[in-house]
Amino acid sequence: MDQLDVFTSALLIGLSIAAPVGPIGLLTIQRSLENGPRAGLASGLGAASADAVYGALGGYGVSWLIGA
Repeated sequence: MDQLDVFTSALLIGLSIAAPVGPIGLLTIQRSLENGPRAGLASGLGAASADAVYGALGGYGVSWLIGA
């Protein structure tokens, strides 16, 4: 496979994973439509920040378990 085929396959897999809209995505869309783009951006950034904190806690927890 050449690099373009690998990139295209990875892009399609990534989009198929990210495409489903969950409850937080719907909440962000709803706030954007009702209160404007600033409220939607704030909701989206808040959700992304929470996901980053959860991911960091999980990563540090796993690294702590491996070290122990």
